[in-house]
Amino acid sequence: MNRRHFLRAAGVTLGLPFFESLAKALTPAPCRFAFIYTPNGYLQKAMMPEKLISGHTPLSLTPTLQHLASVKDDITFITGLDRQFVPGTGVHAQAGSCWLTSSAPQEILDGGFPTNITLDQLLAKQISQDTALPSLELSTNDFTDNKETKYFECISWYGPGYAANTEKNPRAVFQRLFGQSKGGPSRSILDTVLAQAHSLEKRLGSDDRHKLGEYLESVRATEQRIQRAEAAAKRIGKPTLPEPAGIPEKRSDYLRLMAELFIHAFQNDLTRVATLLVDPERWDNPRMYDGIFDKPQNHHVLTHTKGDEAKDKLAQIDRFHMEFFAHVVQRLKATGLLETTTLIMGSGISDGDQHNYGDLEVLIAGGNWKRGHFHFEGQRPLADLWLTMIQSAGGMNQRFADSTGSLNGLAL
Repeated sequence: MNRRHFLRAAGVTLGLPFFESLAKALTPAPCRFAFIYTPNGYLQKAMMPEKLISGHTPLSLTPTLQHLASVKDDITFITGLDRQFVPGTGVHAQAGSCWLTSSAPQEILDGGFPTNITLDQLLAKQISQDTALPSLELSTNDFTDNKETKYFECISWYGPGYAANTEKNPRAVFQRLFGQSKGGPSRSILDTVLAQAHSLEKRLGSDDRHKLGEYLESVRATEQRIQRAEAAAKRIGKPTLPEPAGIPEKRSDYLRLMAELFIHAFQNDLTRVATLLVDPERWDNPRMYDGIFDKPQNHHVLTHTKGDEAKDKLAQIDRFHMEFFAHVVQRLKATGLLETTTLIMGSGISDGDQHNYGDLEVLIAGGNWKRGHFHFEGQRPLADLWLTMIQSAGGMNQRFADSTGSLNGLAL
């Protein structure tokens, strides 16, 4: 947008003043992505329509999806996509840790796991370059007696074996997002090390000089993030969200508070990418689902328990998560962020009892996606959806993990 605008008609050119509102209107809003992960799959009988039709059809509000009725027109439901299980690792561990991985199943880079930089981190590199935080990794697993490894609990990875650890305490997240600067060094971080770096560089070989250059680039990037955080703190002032006291006692309040934190981060453009782990995979500590059961329930054990009572409990847990998803959609809508935010919820396995890596379900809200139910028959990898998303954000990627191509007709 040029500083000056002109009207041209019948050979007459008339200069106009600068219109700030017009400039703002023509400035595209940044796109954002939030991923919500639910463990142990879903109860298929209550989740899926009785008859599946390949292609694009209207969304059917099955018993599990009933809570999405109020946001039905904002929902895209994807079914039938597959991931390939790599033998030699736990079925649940790989389900969570490799849900967003950019490595193909045969690309073993982390012991027996094909973990690699994940979709959220690739998006962060692409769309969060100008924000104070590249990404935000959250979890609502408040248990302190963790017995599972990071492969059950981490869905975001910087690279093979390097997990992006989650923050579980809402107060710590708030302070990270909105904490005021307590002052800093009077000189640039980079200036402090440059003099020593130049003298060291003369004694280094070409490979080591390249490494030193990369190190200085990382220092500069850190410095820039600090500067952006300080500028954001001045711009935001006192946040409208009160500082949390800690982890809420009620499960639904805990989930909603963590979602509210990443929504506020999006509102203030502190980051444009977030992940929220509802619970780790194969989590055998009983969990209280307030308003549904009168005592804690073991979600993982229920998936392997026969009988109608266990199935009914699983369906209620799934609906609990769907109600939460609908709430997040409504909050994004109320804040005016839904059109520019792609909100995704899913699991790394479709059926927790059978440990099925095929026929995965993914819910999408917001963003620039065609609404309704898209069902894919045959061997179509989940990576095709992730490739479509990264391309929608402007990425030039032609492959992602074991993708075969983007999903035609999904993006508007």
